[in-house]
Amino acid sequence: MTKKALFTLLCGATAILLNSNLLAAGSPDLENFSKGMKRVGKFAKEQKADQEAKNADKVAKDTAEVAKIYGDMVGFWKGRKVDDAAKWSEESSAAATAASAAAKAGDWDKVKASIGAVQKNCKGCHEAHREKEGDVYKIK
Repeated sequence: MTKKALFTLLCGATAILLNSNLLAAGSPDLENFSKGMKRVGKFAKEQKADQEAKNADKVAKDTAEVAKIYGDMVGFWKGRKVDDAAKWSEESSAAATAASAAAKAGDWDKVKASIGAVQKNCKGCHEAHREKEGDVYKIK
């Protein structure tokens, strides 16, 4: 193979990788996906105490961040053609947005219900698309 042919092949392979589902336009890459999910996990650990304390500002701020994270995840999953995970991400974004508004309004029953909807989607998605490999999780 000539140097020119090899160069062309490498350029083509690079273009394919850059346009692959892993880096689909409008979706976070795998590293950002992982960071977002870790942030959601941190919130999940804190949220019960924050709700019990009726810490409206923190719950509203955290759930608004969770809504954004899940909104970003929609493109991530759609890029991989994983329709159920994209749907769960959309629903979780909407539920987290509702929780944020409810916290600002002091409607703690709605906060609890909305966060419960997010957690239900987390469980479904994790069962369908997450597996543990050693000490880390990966997408199936």
